[in-house]
Amino acid sequence: MDMKINIKHVAEKSGFSTATVSRVLRNYPGVREQTRKKVLEAVSELNYEVNAVARSLRQEKTYSIGIVVGNVLSQFYSVIAKSVEDTANKFGYNTILCNGDENPEKELNYLKVLKSNRVDGIILTPTGKNSEYINNLIRSGTKVVLLDRVIEGVDCDAVLVDNANGAYKAVKYLIDQGYKRIGIINGYLDRTTGAERLKGYLQALAEADIPKDNSLIKIGDFKKESGKKLTKELLKQVNKPEAIFVTNIDMSMGALSAIKEMGISIPDEIGIICFDDSEWAPIITPPITVIRQPVYQLGSIASELLIKNIENNEKDLIHKSKIIILPTELIIRDSTKKLIN
Repeated sequence: MDMKINIKHVAEKSGFSTATVSRVLRNYPGVREQTRKKVLEAVSELNYEVNAVARSLRQEKTYSIGIVVGNVLSQFYSVIAKSVEDTANKFGYNTILCNGDENPEKELNYLKVLKSNRVDGIILTPTGKNSEYINNLIRSGTKVVLLDRVIEGVDCDAVLVDNANGAYKAVKYLIDQGYKRIGIINGYLDRTTGAERLKGYLQALAEADIPKDNSLIKIGDFKKESGKKLTKELLKQVNKPEAIFVTNIDMSMGALSAIKEMGISIPDEIGIICFDDSEWAPIITPPITVIRQPVYQLGSIASELLIKNIENNEKDLIHKSKIIILPTELIIRDSTKKLIN
C-alpha cells in the first residue's frame, strides 16, 4: 500500500522543521539558499505535491489576497496591480484582481465575492460609499489595507501619496512661470484624491493672491473621456485659461486629445501639467511636465503591509492602524513656458 506523503515526511527527509519547509514551499523571503535547495531536493525525491485546499482548511488560511481597483484599464491601476502581485508572490500569496470601475455597487459586489472566497486580506482603492460593509469585514477578521484613498469612519491601514502637496507644487510651478488663469480638471470630490488635489490647487492660488474662479474648476470622473470633454469646455470659454492642471493620468490623455483636436499649440497657446507620470509623457511633443508619484511603491508597500498583518494575526494583540504617506516629485519638461508679464 502506498504511503501518503505529507509535509512531515519532507521535513524529516530534509532535516528541517515543518515551519521551514512551509516557508520554502510558499517561496517566503529570507530563507537561505542552501536550505531552500535541500528542501526542494527532498520534495523532488519524495514526489511531494502541495494540497492547497487541505493546507487552507488546516491552517484556516487560503494564502490569497484580493485587490479592488478603480479602473483596470488605467495605467496607474495596472501598475498597482502588478506591484501588489509581485510582492504577494514573494510571500507565497496569490492575488485576485477585481475592477471596481469607480462604481460603489460593483465595489460592494466584489468585496462580497472576495469574502465568499475566503481571501486572507483585501487591498482596496475605495469609492467611499461602502464604509459599513468594510467595517464589518474588518470586525470579522478580514485584513484590509486602503490604497490611494481613505474613508472617513474606517479605521485600518492605508498607503497614500501626498496629494495636496503634489497639487500645490504643480500649481505653484505654473504661477512661478507667470500663469495666472489656471484651470483644473479634477475627479470626484467625494474621493480623497480629488478633494486633496483641489485643496492643493486652491492653496497655491491663495498664496499668490489669485482669486478662485469657479469657471476654471471642472469636476469629472478620473476617466479619459471626462478629461477630453472638460478640456474642450475650458478652452471654448471666452475668458479661457492660460494653463491647465489635470489631476490624473487618464484625464490627462483626454485633455491632450482635446487640445490636439482643437488645433491648439502646447505650450505656445496653452500650458499643461499633469498629476502622475507615464511612459508616453516624456516622449510626445512636447514632453509633458508632471507630478510623479511612486506608483509601484504604493502597491508593493500596501501588499507587504497587508501580508504582515495577516501573518501577525495574534488575537491577543491590538493592531494600531498605520497611514503611510509617500512623497511626490515635480518633473519639469516642455509643456509650459515662461510668460512675459
